[in-house]
Amino acid sequence: MRFKALSVGLSLGACLAVQPAQGASPAVSAAETSVRLSVGVMHTQYHEHVVPGDDESGAIPGFGVSVSALLPARSGDTSSVDIYSALIYNFDAGNSGYSGHYLFSGAPASATDHAVFNRVEARLGLGFPMIGGMESIPFLAAGYQAWNRNISSAAGPGADESYHSGLFGLGYKLDVPIGFGFVASGTGELLGLAGGGITDNGNNWSGGFGVTPEERVELGLDHAVFGRFHVFATAYWQHFNYSGTPPESFGYSYDVYEPFSTTTQFGANFGIGYSFN
Repeated sequence: MRFKALSVGLSLGACLAVQPAQGASPAVSAAETSVRLSVGVMHTQYHEHVVPGDDESGAIPGFGVSVSALLPARSGDTSSVDIYSALIYNFDAGNSGYSGHYLFSGAPASATDHAVFNRVEARLGLGFPMIGGMESIPFLAAGYQAWNRNISSAAGPGADESYHSGLFGLGYKLDVPIGFGFVASGTGELLGLAGGGITDNGNNWSGGFGVTPEERVELGLDHAVFGRFHVFATAYWQHFNYSGTPPESFGYSYDVYEPFSTTTQFGANFGIGYSFN
C-alpha cells in the first residue's frame, strides 16, 4: 500500500535526522529519541464465533526492536511543537493450546498451535510540551500484522494457515517525567484492519477480510540509568476482530469459509535503550 510506504519512509527519515528535541523536556526527549531492544511474553486468546468453532489460548515468548525520535519542528525552536516518529517491530513465537474441530473432519480435537506472530507499526505525529515537562503526542499510525497458525495433532489432520492484515489509524501518547530519571507513559490507539485475509497453505486456498477495528492500550516506564543508556518496561492490551470470509465452493462436495473471530492479546516487555539526545 502506498500510504504504508510513505509513512514508514517519513518515520525512518525523521529517526535518522537525530538532534536534541528542544521543545520537549530533557527527560522526555531522551526517552523518546532512542533505539530499543526488548524481550517479553504475550498471552493470546482466539475465538471463532461459530458452532462448533476453534478456540486457542496460551502464553508465548517474543522480542521487540524499535527506533523513535522527538525533534523540534523548526531548527532552534525552543517552545511550541515537536515532530514525533517511531518504527516498532514485535515478534512472538511458541506453542498455544487449541481446541475445536478441523475443517475437513468436523471432529473435536485438542492440539497444539506452533504459532508465529509478526507486527510492525510506523507512527508520525506532533508533540506538544505541557506544564511540568509532560509531552502530549497525537499521531497517525500504519503498519502490518500477521499470524502463522500451524496446528498439529495425532487426533487428525492439521492446518497451516496464515492470517494477515494492514493497519491504519490514530493514536495518542502522553509522556510524564516523574523525577529521578523516570518517565511514565500511556498510549492508546484505535486502528482499522484493512486489506487482510487468510491463506490456507496446505490446500492452496485464500480469502479476503473486510475492514474491522483494533484497539490497543500500552503503559510504559523508562529510566535513564547511565549516560545515554536506559532500561524500560511496557505492558499492553490489544483486541481485534477478523471479519471472516463468505463461503466458497471447494471441489465438488463442500464449501469452505473462514468464520468471524475475536483475538485478545496482552503482555509485557522489558529491555534496554540507547538515547541519541
